[in-house]
Amino acid sequence: MSTTLYFDDSEVGLARDTSHPAFVRIAGQDFYYDCGDDFSPFGNDDGSDTLAALEEWYQEQADGKPAQASRFLRQQLSDWDLPVPKDMLARSDAAKTQWLARDDMNRSYLRSVCRAHVATAFGQLKITGSIDTDLQQQALLALSCQQWLNTVARSKYPDWEYADQESERLALMNTALEQASAA
Repeated sequence: MSTTLYFDDSEVGLARDTSHPAFVRIAGQDFYYDCGDDFSPFGNDDGSDTLAALEEWYQEQADGKPAQASRFLRQQLSDWDLPVPKDMLARSDAAKTQWLARDDMNRSYLRSVCRAHVATAFGQLKITGSIDTDLQQQALLALSCQQWLNTVARSKYPDWEYADQESERLALMNTALEQASAA
């Protein structure tokens, strides 16, 4: 990991100038820097809160040990206390469908967990220039789960006007995360 860490200016918000060059290269599209784009890693409440907490967490890591962002993510999700099983992202679509049917709020809870995984992975890339392998794999599972949720939503709400936009953004983020491992 690079020793230089990149943090956003709270007065300016997300910006290429305050992002690691590797993030800027891999996440070049404007939506990555749009705080109001619900389908970007940091534009929704879950992603924005996760990035802000991740920046603060990195600033607190002064003990000289390598900071593993997966520890941060586990703590973040623990603090949120969402009733999503820890292995949900790796479960089959049938198991996810069964779990979603148990409570109307489960879809929102699962989406929040997915967004936290994605925001942590992209946040680590934005701050440090690389992504821990385990975190990257979990973020890829989260993106796959979100694509599945998009498909489920399309069948339930066939006229959802943002379905294609969300799906395209999820695919772009998937490609960016795959590129990050090759970088």
